[in-house]
Amino acid sequence: MPLRRDYLRTAGCLAVGYLLAGCSGAPTNEGEEETTTATATSTATATSTATLTDTPTQTSTPETGITEVAVGPEGRLRFVPETVEISVGDTVRWEALSPGHNVTSHPDASPKCENPEGVEPFTSYEGDQHFAIMDVDEVFEHTFTVAGTYVYVCTPHAGQGMVGTVIVSE
Repeated sequence: MPLRRDYLRTAGCLAVGYLLAGCSGAPTNEGEEETTTATATSTATATSTATLTDTPTQTSTPETGITEVAVGPEGRLRFVPETVEISVGDTVRWEALSPGHNVTSHPDASPKCENPEGVEPFTSYEGDQHFAIMDVDEVFEHTFTVAGTYVYVCTPHAGQGMVGTVIVSE
């Protein structure tokens, strides 16, 4: 005699199979014939396709002195752009475009972080909570008052190469 458990298992498998079968086929319109059109094209000369491997350097806009940096755009583990060049007194604005990221130049967060000597590190979080993350669409800004090179990271993803640089000139 079949058990209730066997009945439920069979009914569940049939339901899943029915749902998957609906996903596997292309939609059809009854009464219409499918047609395929082939188009041949030729290229007289070879063309090259450029692939960018480095992120271009962003400079601040003179009107505002604010440079925008995307944090994790399209879910990628990157800052875009990865390197920015600004002047003393300019601001960098980081915006979290995907979950799970932060911004810090604090050397205790990652050995990759660097700041000019004597400069306090910047962080998108309070205190020493180096794995505290930003909300999506949250914005963090820092105004740079000392010339030099700053290397910052997303602490949770520094090991995967989520590292950025701010070059501040006089």
